[in-house]
Amino acid sequence: MKKNSVDNRNMILYLSGKFTSMFGTNVYAFSIGLYLLKLTGGMSFALNFALNTIPRLLLGPIAGVISDKFDKKKIVVFTDLISGLLLVGLFIFTFFSDLNPLPIYITTILLTSFNTIFGITIGSAIPTLVNEDNLIKINSYDSSVNSLSNILGPIAGGVIFGFLDIKYIILLNGISFVISAISECFIDFKAYVNKDTNENKDTKISFIKDIKEVFSFLQSQKALFSIMLLIPILNFLFVSVSIGFPFILVKKLSMSSKLFGTVQASFAIGMLVMALLFSRIKEVKKVGLNLGLFIIFTGLLAVFIGAPASGMFGNRDIIFYAVYYCIVLFIFGGTNIMINMPMQLLMQKKTPKEYLGRFYAIIGTMANVATPVAAILYGFLFDRVNSFMLLSTSGILMALIGIFILMNKSLHEI
Repeated sequence: MKKNSVDNRNMILYLSGKFTSMFGTNVYAFSIGLYLLKLTGGMSFALNFALNTIPRLLLGPIAGVISDKFDKKKIVVFTDLISGLLLVGLFIFTFFSDLNPLPIYITTILLTSFNTIFGITIGSAIPTLVNEDNLIKINSYDSSVNSLSNILGPIAGGVIFGFLDIKYIILLNGISFVISAISECFIDFKAYVNKDTNENKDTKISFIKDIKEVFSFLQSQKALFSIMLLIPILNFLFVSVSIGFPFILVKKLSMSSKLFGTVQASFAIGMLVMALLFSRIKEVKKVGLNLGLFIIFTGLLAVFIGAPASGMFGNRDIIFYAVYYCIVLFIFGGTNIMINMPMQLLMQKKTPKEYLGRFYAIIGTMANVATPVAAILYGFLFDRVNSFMLLSTSGILMALIGIFILMNKSLHEI
C-alpha cells in the first residue's frame, strides 16, 4: 500500500509539472516557429530548428555523466528554474529592442542546453520514481502528457499568436518552467534507488571512462546496438517531415495560424490515443519485428504528407487540405508511439540504473547527430525543390530501412 502511495504521488507530481512546462513550451515553440517562418522564410525556420538540436548533440554525453553522478532532483529543479528565468529575461529584452532572429537563436541555444540536461536526467529518473510493475503505466501516461500538451499547445499557440504579441507568449513559457520547478521539489527521486548503492555512489567524474563503460554495455547488446546505428539515418530522413509539413501548409497552401495549429494537433491526438491504448498492454514482445513494420509505414505516410504539393488533388479549398492532413497526421502520430514506446521500455528494463543517464545521453546523441545538418539541408532544399519530391524520396528511404530490419533475423531477437 505504501508503494502504491509513493508511486501515485510521484506520478501525479511528475506528470502535472511536466504538462505545465510542456504546454508553455509548445505554445512558445509553435508561435516562435510561425513568427520566424512569416518573418523570413524556410531557411530561418530551419536554422532555428537546427540550433534546437546542436546543444543536444554536444552536451548529451556530458549531461548523461552529470545525471548519473549527482543528485537528480537538484539538477531537474535547477534546470527548469534557470530556463524560466532565461525566458523572462528575453521578455524583458523585447521592451528595449526588436525581436529579430538573432536573440531568438541565442535563446534557443541556451534553452536547449538546459533542456538537454533536464531531459536526460528526468528520463533516466523514471525507473526510480515507481515500482517496475508501474513502468508501462508511467511511460504511457508520460507519452499521453506529451501528446496532450502537443495537442493543446499548437491550438492555443495558433489562437494566441493571432491575438497576443509574441513577447507575452515568451513570458507564458517562462512562468510555466518556474511552476514546473516548484512541483518537482516535492517528487521523491530516490523512492526505488538502492540505498547502499546510492550512498556509495562515486561522484568522481572521468568523462571518457564513464562513457566507455556504457558503450561496452551497449555493444554487448548486439541486436539493440544494430538498431541504434540506424537511428541517425532515420532521424535525418524524419527531419524532412518536420521541415516540410509546416512549409507546405504555411508557405504553399497559405493556411491561417489558427487552422494550422488545429491540424498540427492531430499528430499529437494520434499519439495520445495510441499511448492510452498502449498503457493497457502487459508486456511488449518482438520489438525488432514491430519496429521494422512501423518504420515502413512511417515512410509511406511521409509520401502522403508531401502529396498535396504535387498538384495531384487539383484546385481544392483549404478545408479539404485541413481534413486530409488531420487524418494523415493522426495516423502518423499513432505510428510514432508504436516505434518509440517499445524501444523506451526495452532500454529502461535492460539497462542498469547506474548507467541510465549516460545510456539516454548516448542514444540521444546518436539520434541527433545528423539532425542539424538535415535541418539546414532540407530548409535550403524546400525553398528550391518540389516538396513532394523531397518528402517522397525521404519516405522511400525510410521504408527501405524498415525492410532491412525485417529481413535481418538477428534484430527479431529483441
